[in-house]
Amino acid sequence: MPKRQTAAAAPDPLASAQDEVFFQVFRLARLHGELLGDGPLRAGAGRRYGGGRAMFHFVREAACEATIEPLPGARGRSVRLRLQPDELLILPHGHPHRIALPARGAAAELTSGVFAIEGVGGEALMRALPPTLHARSAACERAGADGAAQWLALTFAAMRKETREPSIGSRIMLARLIDMVFIWSVRHWLASAPPGPPGWLGALRDPLVGRALALLHAEPAHGWSVEALAARLHQSRSGLAQRFAREVGEPPMRYLGRWRMQLAADALARSHLLVAQVAERVGYASEAALARSFRREFGMSPSQYRASARERGGAV
Repeated sequence: MPKRQTAAAAPDPLASAQDEVFFQVFRLARLHGELLGDGPLRAGAGRRYGGGRAMFHFVREAACEATIEPLPGARGRSVRLRLQPDELLILPHGHPHRIALPARGAAAELTSGVFAIEGVGGEALMRALPPTLHARSAACERAGADGAAQWLALTFAAMRKETREPSIGSRIMLARLIDMVFIWSVRHWLASAPPGPPGWLGALRDPLVGRALALLHAEPAHGWSVEALAARLHQSRSGLAQRFAREVGEPPMRYLGRWRMQLAADALARSHLLVAQVAERVGYASEAALARSFRREFGMSPSQYRASARERGGAV
Protein backbone atom coordinates (compact mmCIF):
# COMPACT_ATOMS: atom_id res chain seq x y z
CA MET A 1 0.00 0.00 0.00
CA PRO A 2 1.56 3.38 -0.96
CA LYS A 3 2.53 5.72 1.82
CA ARG A 4 0.36 8.74 2.39
CA GLN A 5 2.03 11.95 1.34
CA THR A 6 2.39 14.53 4.09
CA ALA A 7 1.59 18.06 2.98
CA ALA A 8 4.43 20.51 3.35
CA ALA A 9 3.95 23.12 6.02
CA ALA A 10 2.85 26.48 4.65
CA PRO A 11 5.47 29.24 4.95
CA ASP A 12 5.08 31.46 7.99
CA PRO A 13 4.23 34.96 6.66
CA LEU A 14 5.83 36.68 9.66
CA ALA A 15 9.04 34.66 9.32
CA SER A 16 9.17 35.50 5.61
CA ALA A 17 8.73 39.21 6.34
CA GLN A 18 11.41 39.14 9.05
CA ASP A 19 13.84 37.37 6.73
CA GLU A 20 13.22 39.82 3.88
CA VAL A 21 13.84 42.93 5.98
CA PHE A 22 16.90 41.51 7.76
CA PHE A 23 18.37 40.36 4.43
CA GLN A 24 17.87 43.79 2.85
CA VAL A 25 19.68 45.52 5.74
CA PHE A 26 22.41 42.91 6.23
CA ARG A 27 23.39 42.96 2.56
CA LEU A 28 24.32 46.64 3.00
CA ALA A 29 26.61 45.72 5.90
CA ARG A 30 30.16 44.40 5.96
CA LEU A 31 30.99 42.27 8.99
CA HIS A 32 34.62 41.61 9.88
CA GLY A 33 35.68 39.45 12.81
CA GLU A 34 38.53 37.47 14.25
CA LEU A 35 39.27 35.26 17.23
CA LEU A 36 41.38 36.82 19.98
CA GLY A 37 42.07 33.69 21.92
CA ASP A 38 40.94 30.31 23.14
CA GLY A 39 42.05 28.76 26.38
CA PRO A 40 41.40 27.91 30.01
CA LEU A 41 40.16 30.30 32.66
CA ARG A 42 41.25 29.01 36.07
CA ALA A 43 39.22 29.09 39.27
CA GLY A 44 39.46 32.49 40.95
CA ALA A 45 40.89 34.11 37.81
CA GLY A 46 39.36 36.73 35.56
CA ARG A 47 39.98 38.62 32.36
CA ARG A 48 39.10 42.25 31.80
CA TYR A 49 38.42 43.77 28.41
CA GLY A 50 38.73 47.53 28.09
CA GLY A 51 35.91 48.01 25.63
CA GLY A 52 35.73 50.08 22.50
CA ARG A 53 35.31 47.04 20.26
CA ALA A 54 32.37 44.73 19.74
CA MET A 55 33.21 41.35 21.28
CA PHE A 56 31.85 37.84 21.71
CA HIS A 57 32.62 35.09 24.24
CA PHE A 58 31.70 31.41 24.15
CA VAL A 59 31.97 29.46 27.43
CA ARG A 60 32.68 25.76 27.82
CA GLU A 61 33.19 23.31 30.69
CA ALA A 62 32.23 25.55 33.66
CA ALA A 63 30.00 28.55 34.43
CA CYS A 64 31.50 32.07 34.47
CA GLU A 65 30.29 35.46 35.61
CA ALA A 66 30.39 38.47 33.29
CA THR A 67 30.40 41.98 34.76
CA ILE A 68 29.44 44.53 32.10
CA GLU A 69 30.31 48.15 32.83
CA PRO A 70 28.62 51.25 31.39
CA LEU A 71 30.14 52.82 28.31
CA PRO A 72 32.63 55.62 29.09
CA GLY A 73 30.74 58.82 29.88
CA ALA A 74 27.41 57.04 30.18
CA ARG A 75 25.34 56.81 33.34
CA GLY A 76 24.30 53.52 34.80
CA ARG A 77 25.49 50.62 36.89
CA SER A 78 27.43 47.50 36.06
CA VAL A 79 25.35 44.48 35.12
CA ARG A 80 26.23 40.92 36.08
CA LEU A 81 25.35 37.93 33.95
CA ARG A 82 25.95 34.26 34.68
CA LEU A 83 27.24 32.37 31.65
CA GLN A 84 26.59 28.65 31.71
CA PRO A 85 28.63 26.16 29.64
CA ASP A 86 27.83 26.31 25.90
CA GLU A 87 26.38 29.79 26.19
CA LEU A 88 27.31 32.79 24.08
CA LEU A 89 27.63 36.45 25.05
CA ILE A 90 27.88 39.21 22.44
CA LEU A 91 28.60 42.84 23.36
CA PRO A 92 27.86 44.72 20.13
CA HIS A 93 28.48 48.24 21.49
CA GLY A 94 31.90 47.62 22.98
CA HIS A 95 31.10 47.86 26.70
CA PRO A 96 34.07 47.35 29.04
CA HIS A 97 33.63 44.06 30.88
CA ARG A 98 35.22 41.34 32.95
CA ILE A 99 34.72 37.59 32.84
CA ALA A 100 35.70 35.62 35.93
CA LEU A 101 35.35 32.24 37.63
CA PRO A 102 34.51 31.56 41.29
CA ALA A 103 37.42 30.86 43.62
CA ARG A 104 36.56 27.17 43.74
CA GLY A 105 35.57 24.80 41.01
CA ALA A 106 36.63 23.50 37.64
CA ALA A 107 38.36 25.61 35.01
CA ALA A 108 36.35 26.98 32.12
CA GLU A 109 37.31 27.19 28.47
CA LEU A 110 36.73 30.61 26.93
CA THR A 111 36.74 31.43 23.23
CA SER A 112 36.75 35.18 22.58
CA GLY A 113 36.75 37.35 19.51
CA VAL A 114 36.10 40.82 18.14
CA PHE A 115 34.02 42.01 15.23
CA ALA A 116 32.98 45.18 13.44
CA ILE A 117 29.97 45.88 11.25
CA GLU A 118 30.60 48.58 8.66
CA GLY A 119 28.56 50.25 5.95
CA VAL A 120 25.17 51.93 6.15
CA GLY A 121 23.51 48.59 6.87
CA GLY A 122 25.97 47.96 9.66
CA GLU A 123 25.12 51.28 11.27
CA ALA A 124 21.41 50.46 11.10
CA LEU A 125 22.01 47.06 12.69
CA MET A 126 24.20 48.41 15.47
CA ARG A 127 21.67 51.10 16.41
CA ALA A 128 18.95 48.46 16.69
CA LEU A 129 20.85 45.99 18.89
CA PRO A 130 20.59 45.89 22.71
CA PRO A 131 23.70 46.26 24.92
CA THR A 132 24.06 42.46 25.20
CA LEU A 133 23.00 39.41 23.23
CA HIS A 134 23.06 36.47 25.65
CA ALA A 135 22.18 33.10 24.15
CA ARG A 136 21.03 31.20 27.24
CA SER A 137 20.50 27.45 26.96
CA ALA A 138 17.13 27.57 28.75
CA ALA A 139 15.92 30.44 26.57
CA CYS A 140 16.94 28.52 23.45
CA GLU A 141 14.83 25.58 24.57
CA ARG A 142 11.81 27.81 25.31
CA ALA A 143 12.13 29.44 21.89
CA GLY A 144 12.10 26.02 20.24
CA ALA A 145 15.72 26.20 19.07
CA ASP A 146 16.36 22.47 19.20
CA GLY A 147 20.05 21.60 19.22
CA ALA A 148 21.14 25.23 19.69
CA ALA A 149 23.86 24.36 22.21
CA GLN A 150 25.22 21.63 19.96
CA TRP A 151 25.18 23.96 16.95
CA LEU A 152 27.09 26.66 18.81
CA ALA A 153 29.60 24.13 20.16
CA LEU A 154 30.25 22.71 16.68
CA THR A 155 30.51 26.15 15.10
CA PHE A 156 33.04 27.38 17.66
CA ALA A 157 34.94 24.11 17.37
CA ALA A 158 35.22 24.81 13.62
CA MET A 159 36.49 28.35 14.39
CA ARG A 160 39.17 26.97 16.72
CA LYS A 161 40.25 24.40 14.15
CA GLU A 162 40.64 27.04 11.42
CA THR A 163 42.71 29.15 13.83
CA ARG A 164 44.94 26.35 15.10
CA GLU A 165 45.37 24.59 11.74
CA PRO A 166 45.15 27.34 9.12
CA SER A 167 44.94 26.31 5.48
CA ILE A 168 43.80 27.75 2.16
CA GLY A 169 40.65 29.79 2.77
CA SER A 170 40.85 29.75 6.58
CA ARG A 171 40.34 33.51 6.86
CA ILE A 172 37.26 33.27 4.65
CA MET A 173 35.96 30.31 6.67
CA LEU A 174 36.39 32.23 9.93
CA ALA A 175 34.65 35.29 8.53
CA ARG A 176 31.68 33.24 7.35
CA LEU A 177 31.43 31.36 10.64
CA ILE A 178 31.39 34.64 12.58
CA ASP A 179 28.70 35.91 10.19
CA MET A 180 26.63 32.82 10.96
CA VAL A 181 27.03 33.18 14.73
CA PHE A 182 26.05 36.84 14.63
CA ILE A 183 22.93 36.18 12.51
CA TRP A 184 21.97 33.24 14.71
CA SER A 185 22.33 35.40 17.82
CA VAL A 186 20.04 38.11 16.40
CA ARG A 187 17.48 35.43 15.47
CA HIS A 188 17.65 33.98 18.97
CA TRP A 189 17.23 37.43 20.53
CA LEU A 190 14.18 38.17 18.41
CA ALA A 191 12.62 34.83 19.38
CA SER A 192 13.31 34.90 23.11
CA ALA A 193 13.86 38.45 24.41
CA PRO A 194 11.03 40.43 26.02
CA PRO A 195 9.79 43.58 24.25
CA GLY A 196 12.28 46.43 24.48
CA PRO A 197 12.64 50.01 23.26
CA PRO A 198 11.19 50.88 19.83
CA GLY A 199 13.31 50.04 16.80
CA TRP A 200 13.02 48.43 13.36
CA LEU A 201 14.68 45.16 14.41
CA GLY A 202 12.52 44.50 17.46
CA ALA A 203 9.47 45.67 15.50
CA LEU A 204 9.86 42.68 13.19
CA ARG A 205 8.21 40.60 15.93
CA ASP A 206 4.95 42.47 15.38
CA PRO A 207 3.04 40.68 12.57
CA LEU A 208 1.50 43.82 11.07
CA VAL A 209 4.55 46.08 11.39
CA GLY A 210 6.81 43.29 10.15
CA ARG A 211 4.74 43.01 6.95
CA ALA A 212 4.74 46.80 6.55
CA LEU A 213 8.52 46.92 6.87
CA ALA A 214 8.87 44.07 4.37
CA LEU A 215 6.81 46.01 1.81
CA LEU A 216 8.85 49.20 2.27
CA HIS A 217 12.12 47.29 1.98
CA ALA A 218 11.02 45.26 -1.03
CA GLU A 219 9.70 48.26 -3.02
CA PRO A 220 11.58 51.36 -1.83
CA ALA A 221 11.07 53.25 -5.09
CA HIS A 222 7.29 52.81 -5.04
CA GLY A 223 5.26 55.99 -4.53
CA TRP A 224 4.30 55.07 -1.00
CA SER A 225 2.02 57.00 1.30
CA VAL A 226 0.62 55.88 4.62
CA GLU A 227 -2.74 55.44 2.89
CA ALA A 228 -1.26 53.25 0.17
CA LEU A 229 0.65 51.14 2.69
CA ALA A 230 -2.43 50.70 4.86
CA ALA A 231 -4.49 49.69 1.81
CA ARG A 232 -1.95 46.99 0.86
CA LEU A 233 -2.19 45.63 4.40
CA HIS A 234 -6.00 45.98 4.65
CA GLN A 235 -5.67 48.27 7.66
CA SER A 236 -6.91 51.72 8.55
CA ARG A 237 -4.50 54.58 7.98
CA SER A 238 -4.58 55.80 11.59
CA GLY A 239 -4.29 52.32 13.08
CA LEU A 240 -1.26 51.43 10.98
CA ALA A 241 0.43 54.80 11.57
CA GLN A 242 0.04 54.58 15.34
CA ARG A 243 1.17 50.98 15.59
CA PHE A 244 4.15 51.51 13.28
CA ALA A 245 5.33 54.58 15.20
CA ARG A 246 4.92 52.78 18.54
CA GLU A 247 6.95 49.73 17.46
CA VAL A 248 9.57 51.33 15.20
CA GLY A 249 9.91 54.68 16.96
CA GLU A 250 9.14 56.86 13.94
CA PRO A 251 6.34 57.25 11.33
CA PRO A 252 6.30 54.99 8.25
CA MET A 253 7.27 57.67 5.72
CA ARG A 254 10.13 58.96 7.84
CA TYR A 255 11.44 55.41 8.14
CA LEU A 256 11.09 54.95 4.38
CA GLY A 257 13.02 58.15 3.78
CA ARG A 258 15.93 56.95 5.91
CA TRP A 259 15.88 53.52 4.22
CA ARG A 260 16.04 55.21 0.82
CA MET A 261 19.03 57.23 2.02
CA GLN A 262 20.80 54.04 3.11
CA LEU A 263 20.18 52.47 -0.29
CA ALA A 264 21.39 55.61 -2.05
CA ALA A 265 24.55 55.76 0.05
CA ASP A 266 25.32 52.12 -0.69
CA ALA A 267 24.77 52.60 -4.44
CA LEU A 268 27.01 55.68 -4.47
CA ALA A 269 29.78 53.84 -2.63
CA ARG A 270 29.64 50.53 -4.49
CA SER A 271 28.48 51.31 -8.03
CA HIS A 272 29.24 53.59 -10.96
CA LEU A 273 25.62 54.67 -11.42
CA LEU A 274 25.07 58.35 -12.13
CA VAL A 275 23.52 60.31 -9.26
CA ALA A 276 20.36 60.75 -11.34
CA GLN A 277 20.17 56.97 -11.82
CA VAL A 278 20.57 56.41 -8.08
CA ALA A 279 17.78 58.91 -7.44
CA GLU A 280 15.42 57.04 -9.78
CA ARG A 281 16.37 53.68 -8.28
CA VAL A 282 15.49 54.73 -4.71
CA GLY A 283 12.29 56.61 -5.50
CA TYR A 284 13.21 60.29 -6.05
CA ALA A 285 11.79 62.24 -8.97
CA SER A 286 15.04 64.10 -9.67
CA GLU A 287 18.71 64.33 -8.79
CA ALA A 288 18.02 67.63 -6.99
CA ALA A 289 15.34 66.04 -4.79
CA LEU A 290 17.74 63.26 -3.80
CA ALA A 291 20.53 65.75 -3.11
CA ARG A 292 18.37 67.78 -0.71
CA SER A 293 17.36 64.73 1.33
CA PHE A 294 20.87 63.27 1.18
CA ARG A 295 22.48 66.42 2.54
CA ARG A 296 20.00 66.50 5.45
CA GLU A 297 20.85 62.89 6.31
CA PHE A 298 24.63 62.82 5.77
CA GLY A 299 25.68 66.48 5.82
CA MET A 300 27.18 66.34 2.32
CA SER A 301 26.10 66.02 -1.30
CA PRO A 302 25.85 62.63 -3.05
CA SER A 303 28.96 63.45 -5.11
CA GLN A 304 30.95 64.35 -2.00
CA TYR A 305 29.81 61.14 -0.30
CA ARG A 306 30.91 59.07 -3.31
CA ALA A 307 34.34 60.73 -3.37
CA SER A 308 34.76 60.13 0.36
CA ALA A 309 33.71 56.48 0.01
CA ARG A 310 36.24 55.93 -2.76
CA GLU A 311 39.00 57.42 -0.64
CA ARG A 312 38.11 54.91 2.06
CA GLY A 313 38.08 52.06 -0.46
CA GLY A 314 34.29 51.67 -0.50
CA ALA A 315 33.81 51.83 -4.27
CA VAL A 316 33.62 48.82 -6.59
